Amino acid sequence: MEAALDKDQLVEMTSLSTSTIDRLEKLGEFPKRFYITDRRAVWNADEVKAWLDLRQMNSPDEFTGKKPPVEKRRYRRTATGIAA
Repeated sequence: MEAALDKDQLVEMTSLSTSTIDRLEKLGEFPKRFYITDRRAVWNADEVKAWLDLRQMNSPDEFTGKKPPVEKRRYRRTATGIAA
């Protein structure tokens, strides 16, 4: 094992929120934490890097998620012009 990551380091490395990490971990789609003391959880940096590499390898070339309906956007006038 190269290093152990605490939650702050994990959030910085993955750019995911803590709630997303918790959700993915519960679903079994993220590396599991382990405890180095009674109350201190960490993640194996090698496993997290391997997970990120796999996500990058399987990433589509274009965004395939839900896009907001731009045509339903309402605009209102402001003192300096139009704001969304």
